[in-house]
Amino acid sequence: MTLFYRGLQAQIQVISDPRIEQRIAAKNNKQMPGFRVQLCFDSDKTIIDLTRGQFVTEFPKIDTYVRFEAPNFNLMVGDFRTQKEAEELIALIRGRYPLAIIHKEQINLPRID
Repeated sequence: MTLFYRGLQAQIQVISDPRIEQRIAAKNNKQMPGFRVQLCFDSDKTIIDLTRGQFVTEFPKIDTYVRFEAPNFNLMVGDFRTQKEAEELIALIRGRYPLAIIHKEQINLPRID
């Protein structure tokens, strides 16, 4: 960071604990306990991207998330407040995504539209 004061220039380096940034990000990212549906997982991200594209085409209003947990990528969908809401999605996609399971985790505030 460069500061200017009355024609003088000074360089300042800010050193902070990374946990501070994480706390700030967590406060700005409004989250709550809820549920997401895992559609699939694979070590090949191309498969995950193809599956994500198919899902988004059919359900454009349901948010999708790709998370890497070595050695696999996980495709998670939805921000469901209740397990019942997640189960309703499972019923809609039954047969197309045979590995779909419900996970309890922190979710983003659900969309209003």
